[in-house]
Amino acid sequence: MTDVTTLAILEHNFLFRGLPPATLEALAALAHSHVFEKGKLIFAQGDKGDALYGITSGRVRIFTADDKGHEVILNVLRPGEAFGEIALLDGLPRTASALAVERSKLVVFPRSQFLSRLEKDLALSLDLMKLLCDRLRWVGNLLEESAFLSGPARVAKRLANLAETYGRPLPNGDTELIISQAELGQFLGISRQIINQYLQNWNTQGWVILKRGRIIVHNINALKKIATDSAPLTH
Repeated sequence: MTDVTTLAILEHNFLFRGLPPATLEALAALAHSHVFEKGKLIFAQGDKGDALYGITSGRVRIFTADDKGHEVILNVLRPGEAFGEIALLDGLPRTASALAVERSKLVVFPRSQFLSRLEKDLALSLDLMKLLCDRLRWVGNLLEESAFLSGPARVAKRLANLAETYGRPLPNGDTELIISQAELGQFLGISRQIINQYLQNWNTQGWVILKRGRIIVHNINALKKIATDSAPLTH
């Protein structure tokens, strides 16, 4: 598979999408490449935020962990996606960790050079403001899910969202999602055992097909209906 180019990452990232070609090319010229082997930590929660990363090949897991080592997966990113924007803008310590799920080639945009360009480009500054608004909405949505949706609804909604955003369409119309049940559970802060109960039920219904390290979504509308029809939790 051909690596995603630095320019393509910028063109498809919501932070830079729509910028003039000359601006995108100037930003692409700021980046340098770095390869991270499978299992290599790219940066840790609390590290200095000094760069934005884009994925040209491989996969990267974004996660947080408490002092006991319990992890919660925030996202699993694939080629063409970028991460590290918040620390890039404010220079404060990283709010999450990033780890190469497999051998991954990344392009790195140093913060100092990025800010120098930002000072000269109003359109880029406005796009960054939009990014922050999008992130606030995303966080608000996660909080709403945790507060008001039942367990099955949370899993169904997140699984449908991941399938639409990161899934690989199959010839028969299904969507393949490269994620394990444990990773999905960490993503939502739900035990693997509970995740398995939900998925086994949906597998029986014919809505999903379970494979090792993969989940194939056969009926995404059924998953969306679970999330939509679920009544709020009572406290």
